[in-house]
Amino acid sequence: EASPSHQKMLAVRRLVVASVVACLLCPAADALVTVRGGEMAMLHSAGGLATRGRSATSLQPHESTSSSAARPRNQHRVAIAAPLTIRGGAASNAGPPASGGGFNMGSVLAFTKAQILPIGLLWAIVFGLSYPSAGVAFGGLPIVKYAPHSIFFVGGLLLRTREAREAVRAYKAILFGVTSILFFTSFIGVQTVKLLPLPVRDFSIGAALFVCMPCTIQSGAALSLKAGGNFALSLLITVLCSTGGIFTVPFVLDRIADIGGGISLPVKDMILKLIETALLPLIAGKLAASSSKKVKSLVTNNRFYLSLFVTFCVVITPWVQISRSASNGVFNLVSASDVTGIVALLSLTHTLFLCFTYFGSRFLGLTTSMQKSVVFVGSSKTLPLALMVLSVLPARIGDKGLIALPCILGHFTQIIMDSFLVSAWKKSTEEEEDDESD
Repeated sequence: EASPSHQKMLAVRRLVVASVVACLLCPAADALVTVRGGEMAMLHSAGGLATRGRSATSLQPHESTSSSAARPRNQHRVAIAAPLTIRGGAASNAGPPASGGGFNMGSVLAFTKAQILPIGLLWAIVFGLSYPSAGVAFGGLPIVKYAPHSIFFVGGLLLRTREAREAVRAYKAILFGVTSILFFTSFIGVQTVKLLPLPVRDFSIGAALFVCMPCTIQSGAALSLKAGGNFALSLLITVLCSTGGIFTVPFVLDRIADIGGGISLPVKDMILKLIETALLPLIAGKLAASSSKKVKSLVTNNRFYLSLFVTFCVVITPWVQISRSASNGVFNLVSASDVTGIVALLSLTHTLFLCFTYFGSRFLGLTTSMQKSVVFVGSSKTLPLALMVLSVLPARIGDKGLIALPCILGHFTQIIMDSFLVSAWKKSTEEEEDDESD
């Protein structure tokens, strides 16, 4: 018979798997193509062009862009290949059926491509909990250690000089982003935790500790890059907040969260780590792209594969972290109801952060690319610094193993939520640009 700790672990795994399946099934409905009476509707997340009550004409290879200008406004070209439709056990490439439904492989592939980041992160959670030994073994490879460096190196390759100039001049975005990360979101998060305390006091302390942290060094900037944000602005805000947070976190924990106790952090080591992880790889990538036309051409022609590599680097880090936590028995300490409560609370706080930074950046009149940078960087909280601060807090604060759990779950929750937002926001922006070009 299974031990109580093993039963708890199985319950947590079932809860996570059920959540993952629900997250996948809801947006997967968008990947279906519905055809009724010659009317084709391809939903946004499948990457299609929705046309209702209009005739759709296929894009021919020999058509030029000039010929599209003479095309009537009520006709649209659908630049997709004839999808593979499976009906009654038979497959064909003849395009969508004249009537009835079917399984459209092209739409599913388009959906997978658009949602590759959230799908990868959900896979990391399920696989990390189910087979932690694989993630622990993979964590010993050099690629995991240098994944953050790789993200910023690719960011340097893709960095446009114009974006860097705009970022330096965007004083409103910088000031709002920095103050939001270091003070406003911390205050909002702590007040939410106090208003909705968790049943276990140590969990509430861990949640309050996590929301008082500055932004992440890696995932916030990487997500803004994938969403089409201003990467230079993301990096600038990240550097300022990661450096400033070293000095503000003790004050915020003491004055806002009441759990500081006069802690001190290794300022010099943290600044050197930031320079090594973010600044030097970024500069190296920018120099490589600027010094060689061949490299610049390769970057331009392979932006999709570079984006895919960034996704890989973002996914492997939480996979390894989850695997290590599961292997060390962290999730055996809690029940499924505890995990549900922690995730619900931290999902709420992260939603409040997203709303605050989004509407604040809209109020300031920032461009869409700068809004994305401020939102994704400004709403994220860093896990490594939270665990470092926890290690120097006095023992009387509580069970540090239980306090660490909300920090870990909060980190994964924000990445999962933001990954879906990245795909939706990027798709929405692309459609607006298409409408403007029409």
